[in-house]
Amino acid sequence: MRTVRRVVDRALVLYLVFGILNYIFCTALMFFLFNVFGVNEHIAPVINYGLGGVIQYLSCKYWIFPGAYKGGGQWLRFIIETVVCYGISYYLLAPLCADFLLRQEAVYDFFTFGGGPKITANCEMAVGSLGYALLNYFGQRYFVFSKRFT
Repeated sequence: MRTVRRVVDRALVLYLVFGILNYIFCTALMFFLFNVFGVNEHIAPVINYGLGGVIQYLSCKYWIFPGAYKGGGQWLRFIIETVVCYGISYYLLAPLCADFLLRQEAVYDFFTFGGGPKITANCEMAVGSLGYALLNYFGQRYFVFSKRFT
């Protein structure tokens, strides 16, 4: 029970609030860029994660984890954590999960909004962004904004 209280605390609630708003805005931008403007399926997520990363970093630094170490290494740890989470979620989790999910007819039909050729990419971007959001919380909490670096 003590472990659960350490994870489910004020920081998690604030992270969820800021994260959900950031996720909605940036993910919508990613799908809009990909499906409406034809931006490459690898570039649109980079724009999503780049913009979302800056927003998330600032919200974590000033509101979610305000007592965390604020030295020069924090920004470097943030960049490393973002790149690692992006790589794992978009290039490992997304293709594997999308391949599995698209075998379900309802899921396949859901991702047809961008047109036939974009179904797989839309599903991969959705799965990748969810995986990134989950990995990112733990990376930011225990690596970027951890008090152990003070």
